[in-house]
Amino acid sequence: MQKHDNTSHATKKNTTAQSSFINTYFFNPTLWHKILAVMLLPLSLLYYCVALFRKNIGTTRDFGIKIISIGNLISGGSGKTPFCIALVKHLESSHYTDIFVILRGYKRHSKGLKEVSLQAKILCDVKQSGDEAMLIAQNIQGSVLVCENREKAIQYALTKQAKIIILDDGYRFRFKKFDILLEPKNLPYFNWVLPSGYYRFPTSYYKVCNLHLKEDRDYIRKVKILYKDFQRPIESHECVSHNTIQHNTHTAYPHHTNNGDTNYTQPRYILATAIANPHRLAAYLPHNVIATYYLPDHAEFDKTTLAHLLTNYHATHILMTQKDYVKCQNFNLPFAILDLQILITDSVLQKIEAYLQQ
Repeated sequence: MQKHDNTSHATKKNTTAQSSFINTYFFNPTLWHKILAVMLLPLSLLYYCVALFRKNIGTTRDFGIKIISIGNLISGGSGKTPFCIALVKHLESSHYTDIFVILRGYKRHSKGLKEVSLQAKILCDVKQSGDEAMLIAQNIQGSVLVCENREKAIQYALTKQAKIIILDDGYRFRFKKFDILLEPKNLPYFNWVLPSGYYRFPTSYYKVCNLHLKEDRDYIRKVKILYKDFQRPIESHECVSHNTIQHNTHTAYPHHTNNGDTNYTQPRYILATAIANPHRLAAYLPHNVIATYYLPDHAEFDKTTLAHLLTNYHATHILMTQKDYVKCQNFNLPFAILDLQILITDSVLQKIEAYLQQ
């Protein structure tokens, strides 16, 4: 990695090159990228036919339970996970119980069906669950299951007296369900399916769902920075959020020195993230990000590497998304968390509750 001034970012070359190519090719293509996309259209046509065949051919399975599927047409970055958390929290506050969230558990170290949590009790670690499943489990009172076979997971949830299933990324499955499709405001350049474009289904399929929700119209992303500063040990009786405060760029944060005194200084962040298309975070970042460290989506972080980054760049905090942080919670390092929350409009929530009450 190479040092830069405060207005530029230092990056790990191989992972940043991959991230930059994806961002440029799909969202801000050059002339050569556009030519490449056109040349790949025959493959996109093949992908299109396979995707539509899997979506439309076959019988629809009815499990006899209310299933809400939260999906998207693009390949990532629409906010499914925080939307899922926001929806479940709303349903729980509205006295819906026995809610099970089911997802694949991408890049986890386990196979098959895995109970991540039952009634808010965490039953495994993040390596066994995957980062998205653990993030959901830590934020809801319901239960979370991961399984490559969604049918198997739904059947298991029924044995646990589930009343509502929230299916993450379940649009392609032929189940009797209430389909929600999220459309983010940051859209790909071409309305084509992979590999020429970033879509998994054609955009016409926004009409083939129960709710087509657009960012900033039907749901809003709200971000604040939370500090998890473990330079001073947290007492066992204190909750994890004891040292958590909200930060804005005009407010100093507390920094604990080796002798126990507390100094206040402006933070200096290193953005470390392993999400798809990390450039979409730009709109939510504070001004004083002095370096970036990008890894492939769902990749694991190394504590020693993060510690070296803090030292080499004289940074005060590692800045991460919530999905990244669940993999680093046991690191004895100062973190600043991009706490992303989704605000869903009342009209959308009313439509979802109307389905549940049918």
